[in-house]
Amino acid sequence: MRIARFVDMNACKSIFSEHSTFVLRSAEHYRRMETSGAGGHDKNDRGDDREGEVRRKGGGSAEAGGFVLSCWTILDGDEPKPKEWKIFPDSSVVAIISTPDKVCAMLKNAFEIEDGRVRDGRRFPFMCVEHKAVAYADEVAEEIGPDNIMDIPVFTKRLRFAPQKEYRFALYYSIMPHVIDSYFFAPWKPEDYMDECWANPAMCRKDKEELWLILSNVMCGYGHFARKKMGEIIANADILLDR
Repeated sequence: MRIARFVDMNACKSIFSEHSTFVLRSAEHYRRMETSGAGGHDKNDRGDDREGEVRRKGGGSAEAGGFVLSCWTILDGDEPKPKEWKIFPDSSVVAIISTPDKVCAMLKNAFEIEDGRVRDGRRFPFMCVEHKAVAYADEVAEEIGPDNIMDIPVFTKRLRFAPQKEYRFALYYSIMPHVIDSYFFAPWKPEDYMDECWANPAMCRKDKEELWLILSNVMCGYGHFARKKMGEIIANADILLDR
């Protein structure tokens, strides 16, 4: 299975020039995106004011807390197709391509998690990482109790989000800290989880030039990507030369 993380031009600056910055978001972040309008309000909205919450058939609801997320899209093939670029309509985006196993291994290594246990004396607050494809349902039939309260609400979204074909990684806090909205970190070796990147073929000339400048700076020695050839950073880099 190949998965993609779609990132905009501002994120590209961090990813390629600052040692591949990786971001984990809280449920509250996505709730606020919808209620504030920051994510838009169409059916493919990035935000969800019920993130981490499910409604049960017959009444009642359940909500999970104490986790952060990395959200990806399941690809039909090895590279994004036109319909997949349209999941998030901004044309100035790049798709980072990877596989679930690679991303999970990177997260476990970054946060010192081994076989569901944490290393003694480690610096990070996360207990474990779970990952799988998101299920889409407006109401769930399952009973929700202690054994699945951190599973069903975290990996279930409403049906209107189904076109996103989301695959997500959830890191659960071992001890609930003060609410952390966004957790930024830099993997030691980003190439361990990034197979390649694709630029949106619909990218406008201005954004092509900006991305070209970002990649040129990378090639001059910034970050871990300085050792990689341009074609290995952006798989379809030829579109950047079409001026």
